[in-house]
Amino acid sequence: MTPDVPEHYVRKERSMWSDPVKASMLKNAKVRTILHNSLDNMMSNRVIAYKTAKEIWDAFETHCQGTMAIKKNRRAVLVQEYEQFDAKADKSITDIYDRFLILLNDLALVGKEYERKDSNT
Repeated sequence: MTPDVPEHYVRKERSMWSDPVKASMLKNAKVRTILHNSLDNMMSNRVIAYKTAKEIWDAFETHCQGTMAIKKNRRAVLVQEYEQFDAKADKSITDIYDRFLILLNDLALVGKEYERKDSNT
């Protein structure tokens, strides 16, 4: 062990792994394989260097949803759209309803849900 590296960062031989560590490593390998197989080549190449499934998932989540600041901004924009929602005269009732449902679904994805009586759906 080197003086700069904490003990928990030093690699141990597989023969020295405890049963819980072996199970954890096996689970991590399985989930990494599932994640890599689920992603397209471009996204898989972005996360190929990550060692744990958690790191891959976090990178994937950040790439798809953005950082927390971006999420908060998106939520604020969606709430504003909801509060200012209006029906355009040149649109059919089906188009208006579909647009409204998409807005409600997007709001739910960012953690803002309205009760049925509030959304009048």
